[in-house]
Order: sequence, then structure tokens, then C-alpha cells
Amino acid sequence: MTPLLNRTERQKLLILLATLSGVLLSALDGTATSTAMPKIAEQLHGTGSLTWVTTAYLLASTVTIPVYGRLADLHGRRLPLLTGLTLFLAGSALCALAGDMPQLIVFRVVQGLGAGALMTVGMTLVRDLYPPERSTGLMRMQTLMAGLMVVSFLGGPLEGGLLTDHLGWRWIFLVNLPIGAAAVAVLATLVPHHRPEDRDTGRFDTAGVLLLTAAISLVLVALGTDHMLTLLPLGLALLAAFVFVERRASVPIVPLRLYAGRTYRAVTVAGFLFTAASMPAGLFFGLYFQQVRGYGATASGLMIVPLMAGMLAGNRGTALIVLRTGRVKGLLAGGAVLMACASASLAAIDVLPVWVTVGCAGLIGLGTAPAMGGIAIAAQMSVERRDIGAATAGLNLLKQLGGSAGLAVGQGLLVAQAELARAIGTTIAVVGAVGGLLALGAVLTMADLDVMPAPVTAR
Repeated sequence: MTPLLNRTERQKLLILLATLSGVLLSALDGTATSTAMPKIAEQLHGTGSLTWVTTAYLLASTVTIPVYGRLADLHGRRLPLLTGLTLFLAGSALCALAGDMPQLIVFRVVQGLGAGALMTVGMTLVRDLYPPERSTGLMRMQTLMAGLMVVSFLGGPLEGGLLTDHLGWRWIFLVNLPIGAAAVAVLATLVPHHRPEDRDTGRFDTAGVLLLTAAISLVLVALGTDHMLTLLPLGLALLAAFVFVERRASVPIVPLRLYAGRTYRAVTVAGFLFTAASMPAGLFFGLYFQQVRGYGATASGLMIVPLMAGMLAGNRGTALIVLRTGRVKGLLAGGAVLMACASASLAAIDVLPVWVTVGCAGLIGLGTAPAMGGIAIAAQMSVERRDIGAATAGLNLLKQLGGSAGLAVGQGLLVAQAELARAIGTTIAVVGAVGGLLALGAVLTMADLDVMPAPVTAR
């Protein structure tokens, strides 16, 4: 049992709020800057390198996910989480002071280096506070993951727009400082330093970190640029070299024994595919309602609400069903089928009434919902306690890569077609249906875990 479970309910609530504050800040920062891009380019005179403001943050946060996850298993949750949060806040302060575009890009890297810890170690810490085998823990994990995704997805652009219009784009970064400082104070005071007794011991895997960083960077840049044919094979070759090194490392940054387990392997692949399949729907529905249907920004935002409402309602329902049955496989399979069918229906989006299109969006949200928290629970329950951090990091890394892959494929399909309405419908249909069916195949290969091996007790 971890020392966290000895904390009072009030202390645990404070730790939870501080942890989620950090997670939310990092998630919002990934999307809030998109709205502010025109103003940033105007003031810093850097239109040509504008995309790197987002890419630099994405790269830095993604490549550090497995490193922080492994450090959390080896040295406890406290130090990696505080280090990540401190780096994130330092990067935020520097971004607010940036005088030109190169400076802003470098400072976004600093920010991203910290952000990589917040979701991975943060959600691992939440799992320690409220173990999934307890009813409160399962419900919290499901609800919190859904809420964070929805708030960051919808709230980030809204926050960025409001702050840019009324206070200036630098406030996107400045608002992080007081909230983050309060979170640091709470976590430093209440989270104990606890190094797991069953941790791996040996020399740190520096070669693995460098290889994995280079490989992921090349893959992400390849998916986001026109250099895919050149960079992607090189990135995959480095991943192969990384696997070779990990097999011989005494303390591998990614324990390959995790992937020897059928369920963990299936869960991470399913996480990649679910995220890739849902990405075009989340991004292109707003474009459809504005550019094709002629709605304003506010009205088009309301049209996307059913998608998010489906995610929230389905996530809550998933938690209730899992509490009753203790099983997640059937829910994940049903979600994959629903997402695939709802997405495929939008191939005819140019002739569908608006209410049908909105209804399909809600069904896509319902289909995605079981994967939001259910997959995280399955991943953590399929490994030993000493590997929970690495398992969470591996899942988050694959989901991040899945989002990038879904975006790249979706954009490629969109620009390859002439008529916008049909292009959007075809893109959502193809990526959603194919991704959903592939996710179904991955889910069917996993064992039907009992995620509540211990009796459920109130705590």
C-alpha cells in the first residue's frame, strides 16, 4: 500500500485538485495557442515559422512521456511530477516574455518538456490515490479523464480567443503561473517521497532515451509535414534500434516485458486506433458547420456539443457498467462498433439533414467514450504495480501518436478532394470506420480482465 492511502480525505482531495490543475493547464496550453496564432505572428513577425509554435510543444511533451513514466516507477511520483510542473511553469513565464518567434519556439520546448510529466505522472498519482478496484477510484478515473478531454478540446480555443482579444496573447501563458504555483505548493507539502520497494535497479537507460527521443521526433515531424517518405522510414529504423537496445538494458526506459502481455499489447494498440479514428470528427465538424452550412463560430460550437456530450454521458455510463460487471472488453468492443458505424454514416453528409449529422456526432462521442477511461484502467490492471507508471506512459504515448496519425491522414484525405462538404464527410467516414474496425480487432484479442479483483468497499 502506498503512503498516499494514509492521507485524510481532505488531503487526498487537495492532492487530486492540485494534480488535475497541472494536467488541465498542460492540456489547455496545447490547444489555446491555436486561436492566438494570427496575433502572435503579427506581433513577433514570424508567419513563416508559425506552425513550429505548436509543433515544438507537441514534440517535447510527447518524447518525454515514457521518460517521466519510467522515472515515476523507479523514484516515486513526487519528484517527476514536481520537476515537470516546475519546468512547465518556467517555460510559461519565458513564453510570456518572448521577444521574437525563435525565442517563443525555444521556450515552448521548455514548456513541453514539463508538460510530458503532467498527464502521465498525474494520472498515475490519481490512480494511487483512488485505486480502480475501489468503486470511488474507478468512477473518479472515468469521469476525470472524460472531463479533462472535453474541457481542453473545447475550452482551449475559447480561452485562447478570449485572452488574446481582451488581454493579449501573452496572458495565455501568464495565467498558468498562479494556478501552477499553488499546485506546486500543495504537491510539495502533501505528496510523500516514496520510492517503490519492488522497483528495478541498475544503470539508467540513457541510450534508450536518446534513441526513443530521436525516433518519436522523426515520426511526429513526418506525420505533420510533406517529408513523410523521407523521415518516417528513418524514424521507424530508429525505433527498431531502440527495441534492440531495450532488450539489453538493465533498467529499460520502456520495459518490453509489458508488451509480452497479450492484454497490455492489445490495449495500447486499441488506444492508438481509437484516438486516430476520432480525431477527424473532433476537428472537422466545426469546419463543416461554418464553411459548408454557414453557421457562425458560436453556433458551430453549439453543434459540436452533442459530440462532447456523448463522450461525457458514455464515459459515465461506462463507469457504472464496469462497477456492476467488473469487465471492460465488451464495452470497448461495443464502442468501436458504434464509432465505426456512426462515422461511416457521414459519407453522405452532403445530403443528410443537420439534425442527423448532429446525431451522428453524438453517437461517435458515445462510441469513443469507453476508450477514454476504460482503456487506461485495463492498461494499469494488466501490469504489475511496479510498472504502472511505464504502462500509463506507454498508453499515453501511443494515443498521442494515434492523434497525430489520425490528423495527418485526415488532412491528406481532405485536401485530396475538391468539394468541401463531401470531402469532410468522406474523411470522417473513412478514418472513423476503418480506425474503429481496426480498434475492434485489437480489443477482441485482449483478455476480459476483472478490473475489480478485490471486494468493492467504500472509502
